[in-house]
Amino acid sequence: MEPIRVLHVLSALAKNGAESRIMDIYRNINREKIQFDFAVHTTKQCDFDNEVKSMGARIYSFPKFKIFNYLQYYKEWEQFFKEHTEIQIIHIHVTNLAAVILNAAQKSSVPVRITHSRNSNQSGFVQKVFLALTRNIIFRKSTQMLAVSKEAGEYVFGKKAMEAGIVRILRNAIDARKYTFNAELRKKIRAELEVKDNLVVGHIGRFVEQKNHKFVLDIFKKLQKIKPHAVLILVGIGEKQPQMREYAEDIGVGKSVIFMGSRNDVPMLLQAFDVLLFPSLFEGLPGVVLEAQAAGLPCVISDTITKEVAITDLVKYMSLSEAPKIWAVAVVKQATIPRINTIKNFVECGFNIHAIANEYVKMYMKYIVSN
Repeated sequence: MEPIRVLHVLSALAKNGAESRIMDIYRNINREKIQFDFAVHTTKQCDFDNEVKSMGARIYSFPKFKIFNYLQYYKEWEQFFKEHTEIQIIHIHVTNLAAVILNAAQKSSVPVRITHSRNSNQSGFVQKVFLALTRNIIFRKSTQMLAVSKEAGEYVFGKKAMEAGIVRILRNAIDARKYTFNAELRKKIRAELEVKDNLVVGHIGRFVEQKNHKFVLDIFKKLQKIKPHAVLILVGIGEKQPQMREYAEDIGVGKSVIFMGSRNDVPMLLQAFDVLLFPSLFEGLPGVVLEAQAAGLPCVISDTITKEVAITDLVKYMSLSEAPKIWAVAVVKQATIPRINTIKNFVECGFNIHAIANEYVKMYMKYIVSN
């Protein structure tokens, strides 16, 4: 029996939050029953392209949606569905595109149409307006609505939909065993980074407005008044990276900030950190905070982030209205918490990757049977 093929719609197969979490599922799902394909909005080679192809996935490239090219974009999808009648399930993770794709999918009689909310807000004004205008279409033409958290569900589908129970919360999950704290490994990685015994503050995320890197640097400047030899490690790439490099130099912390770019060894880097600093403007259910907790790493994060992500006592929430100096004091204090093994927490709280991967299989199989 051929596996059921599920088409996941993403911006790109890059090492971003949503994409990384989908890859975690793909690596652990039963591919004899369920096979993933990917629709992306780039023609560039991306981080996960070769890996997904080696696992049997097909990648389809679409033009970027700019609102003014609505008709062209819609026709691309309409033509795609005509050529790919084997598509039975489409799983959309980019909610700004959902209404257009859902219209084409419904017209082409794609039986299972899933819209998955992965964030609790957006940065762009135009994107916010477009989502508001198309929310009713998403609501009517999705056969299933999913969200990674209550806040993410409310943002896209509305509070009434969440209260009515018609949106299913399907949490992000990670393979926590990959991140388990190892004291010897920590020594090795810190030696390679040449950070000695200094306080190491880490942040992992794309250089975009949402991740609030300017505030990260402002906090670190104040933190260096308490810990003059502290080091800040920033992992990730993005449009604001050059601007943040310049800002770090302007405020006098450039020599203490390590811009590491895109990395394949995040589990290793988390071993070397003393604390994760994560003051995002908004998030859905940030995987990096789960990864940090899996590594037994203390975290200081913004209170705009869902409380659902705090599955251990390692997470401290702070208001973005607090001054950088107050954040700096909290970061230094949080970094003194001893590292612990948190595997039990992940199993008990349902964030185990194997359990969630099985939930995906059951969900897709159920949708096919019911449709």
